[in-house]
Amino acid sequence: METLKVLFLAAHWRVSLVRAFQDAKAQCETPFQLIAVDSDALAPALQVADRSHSLPLFSDNSCLELLLTICRTQAIDAIIPMTNKAIDFLNTHREELSGGNRRLFIPECSTIEICHDKWNLWKFMELEGFNSPKTFLLAESDPPDTFPLIAKERSGEGGKNQSLIENQRDLDYCIDKYPNHIYQELIQGREFSVDLFADVKGIPQLIVPRERLSVRGGEVMTSKINMNESIIDLVEALSRRLALTGPCNIQGILHEKGTFFFTDLNLRFGSGSVHTIAAGGDIPLMIYQEMAGQNFLEPSIQDHSVMTRYPENIFHHY
Repeated sequence: METLKVLFLAAHWRVSLVRAFQDAKAQCETPFQLIAVDSDALAPALQVADRSHSLPLFSDNSCLELLLTICRTQAIDAIIPMTNKAIDFLNTHREELSGGNRRLFIPECSTIEICHDKWNLWKFMELEGFNSPKTFLLAESDPPDTFPLIAKERSGEGGKNQSLIENQRDLDYCIDKYPNHIYQELIQGREFSVDLFADVKGIPQLIVPRERLSVRGGEVMTSKINMNESIIDLVEALSRRLALTGPCNIQGILHEKGTFFFTDLNLRFGSGSVHTIAAGGDIPLMIYQEMAGQNFLEPSIQDHSVMTRYPENIFHHY
């Protein structure tokens, strides 16, 4: 039986996620091999894949040719990006990298253009009638006149250069330091990350909301599964409208009055997606099943499951 090969692009620190893909192999009749690549030769996730390679930065002109060489020599069947930059790289070189029926786990270009620009995403939400915090971009809208606000990079990820704006002085400082930031109304409520897997046709096959109980550096450290039907229905509607495919992570705030506000959308695994996997939402297995042409098994989610995380060490002895 032919072995199907999956490449993780920019795998870096996603050790627990790659391990989840390793664990899911045991449930498949079809054999799979995992290849991890990263620009950092010491990236910890490279140590838990079946094979690994280092690549130059995406900005390096030689990166594409080296990745194509890996894909040809290793007979790669699918590429799963782990960062927004990896998604953008695949999108830019979609034609070259998808040759030979290779599956790229990214949606259509138009979806990426919306979701990788927080200003475009907010305008989409407004147009389509989804609740989202009032958002300001100084180049295209009047300056905000109410506080508090959250300042974010327009195309950032992982909470980089994000800050709380409590008054006009804070706003003036942030505008001077980060002139291209967007500003979102701060919504008080319970913060959620929702893990989604949609098949190649854009049909959502799994939606699991997780309440984010503690966060450090933009990454969830403690979360609790909460299969809130209203959130699930909203995420399904948004997924279908955006034609999402593959693994995605949607973030939002559940206001105390019951309204759910969408705040961000990642076209990839979230940092806490391993919680959903461990609670029965086995997205790696679903990816394997789709690649092997098999029917999806009905997942059984352990509602109210709690995950706590801690740092783990990987040693390199020479």
